Amino acid sequence: MSEVFAETIAKSHQLVGSEQELRAAIDRELASAPLTELVVMGGHFMLFEDEDSGALVPGVMEAQSSTLMRDRIAGRVGIFPAYSWQLSVDLITAYAKLVKDAKLLLLINDWQYVPTGGRPASTLRAEFFESFTGLPDGYQQILRAAGLDARSLLPSRKHPLAFPETWLKYRFQKAADKFVKQGRLEKRVLESGAKDTEVAFLDEAGNYRTLISCGITGCAGEITEMISEVYQAGYRAIVIFAPGECLAPVQTGVEIALSLYRLTGMVVVIADPGGSGEMSTDEIYSKLVTVSTFRS
Repeated sequence: MSEVFAETIAKSHQLVGSEQELRAAIDRELASAPLTELVVMGGHFMLFEDEDSGALVPGVMEAQSSTLMRDRIAGRVGIFPAYSWQLSVDLITAYAKLVKDAKLLLLINDWQYVPTGGRPASTLRAEFFESFTGLPDGYQQILRAAGLDARSLLPSRKHPLAFPETWLKYRFQKAADKFVKQGRLEKRVLESGAKDTEVAFLDEAGNYRTLISCGITGCAGEITEMISEVYQAGYRAIVIFAPGECLAPVQTGVEIALSLYRLTGMVVVIADPGGSGEMSTDEIYSKLVTVSTFRS
């Protein structure tokens, strides 16, 4: 039976209708915690195949020279990557004098739009990260305007500039095997067949939250591992700017990370300013933005 530590986790949720309200909400949540260091995740982007070179490129609309690529990315994620990066840089700049250490975290979706035909996806990913020695130009410009550089990014154990999602998925799969043996996660056989299994977390309400299904780690599992990595790096506060469509699995992943890894004394603030094709801040905030906070 999965162990549940959710009673030690405080959760709150609110809606905001402007960037000013968003910053005020984040400031309130961080002010109520003993803050000595801070990580802010923003600028999250997907990798897309470039139509000319066949290589993987950052799915940042402003970085595209091709109208086709620009339109493709705009229709999928809109201004979210660059806008959430700007929000993140503004935030760590504002907190630079309030905390001893403030870092940016760049999470890269390196699987969802990676082509499966032709060369192996693993080869395409490896080539991208080997060549990814600098941030997209627009990201670098935002850093420079704030008096920052790439040293402001929190490196992962996989890459000096980024946290690749596929790496997090693999790491969680290995950790899940250990947790199943310890009885802290449950492995169940699916009705579809004896070889089809899922690994799930049993929450305080008695609901199973699936983390791995048929050998594939979902978004919640990778976020669980990302939060653990941040904690192991010595940070106890993180703000996550996540795409709206990812809000629910990110919330799940955070809550499970705090319980499963027993990460005490941590505060996690999640906001979802866009990410579904919105092309302006007016469009983003007209839909309202959720701000969720988890404290352990």
